Amino acid sequence: MAIWKCQECGNILENRCKPGKCKACGAVKDKLIKEEQEKGQKRKDAITTQANPKTQRNKDKKAKK
Repeated sequence: MAIWKCQECGNILENRCKPGKCKACGAVKDKLIKEEQEKGQKRKDAITTQANPKTQRNKDKKAKK
């Protein structure tokens, strides 16, 4: 996952690809700058995108088996 920081409001987003806009202030994607992070580390204050509910259900079913 990549870390993206909004230059307008400073919001931190965690996503594989560059988001279309900032979820906090609505700034266009050109204002989102990729931040470097060390391998294997995640930022605790990052907002992650939600998983597809259908995919989550499949994972839950496999976990029950």
